[in-house]
Amino acid sequence: MAFMQKDIAPDSLAPLAKLLSSLDEKDFLPRLRACLESYFPHIDLVLCRFYRYRAPEILLHNLNQQQEMATLHPYCAGMYQLDPFYQHWLNHAAAGVFRLDEIAPSEFRRSEYFLTYYTGLGLHDELMCLFSSSTNTTLAFSFGFYQPPPQLDARLLNEKMAYLFPLLQALLEKHHWQASPLCQDDTGEFLDERLSEREQQVARLFLQGHSAAAIAEQLCISPGTVKNHRKHIYGKLAINSQAELFQLYLRQLGVE
Repeated sequence: MAFMQKDIAPDSLAPLAKLLSSLDEKDFLPRLRACLESYFPHIDLVLCRFYRYRAPEILLHNLNQQQEMATLHPYCAGMYQLDPFYQHWLNHAAAGVFRLDEIAPSEFRRSEYFLTYYTGLGLHDELMCLFSSSTNTTLAFSFGFYQPPPQLDARLLNEKMAYLFPLLQALLEKHHWQASPLCQDDTGEFLDERLSEREQQVARLFLQGHSAAAIAEQLCISPGTVKNHRKHIYGKLAINSQAELFQLYLRQLGVE
């Protein structure tokens, strides 16, 4: 079996044992970080809580200050709405380990979100672990590298994380999480009063990286109708490209 291969199973269970002993302690999150960094050297990680009707809550990360400002602040301000992992959870609410290319829309790597924001981060080979199938909230762990690590093996990273996933899931479920303060709902979606409700819906799907054909299928309309919506959107907003649409979205979020 693949999970019994020597290069997948950890050399030691000591980091997990230390983590288990601190389940209800204040230093649980620092120990969780140390545990994962010991199994995945040089990895960059972010643990957050996804919500259906509000911005994500960042619980843990090991990014430096510059990466935090460039990554987490825009993300929580509203960029999360364009994140394929967040959208995948909204639409499927399934626990598991997911790679970006497995769940991203077909045109995601051509989207302005990817070209302007995602590529600019320099993130390599991102994985996302979703630890709950709840439809309203879940713990989401992002793993990646902001600098390409030596001898990066994407397959091995994915399989090691999949191997550890059931253990991490059990530990996170047993930890006594403090309730976060309630805040005003903030969807971070693209909204513009000049557009009809359907046009706003189409604009959001284009921003997320969906093709015209995929949008047509999702909304049960023809590809021609989608293209007409796009034409009307550009006309009403006085823009000529998706790049300009993305800039309007950034301006709305206040992260331009």
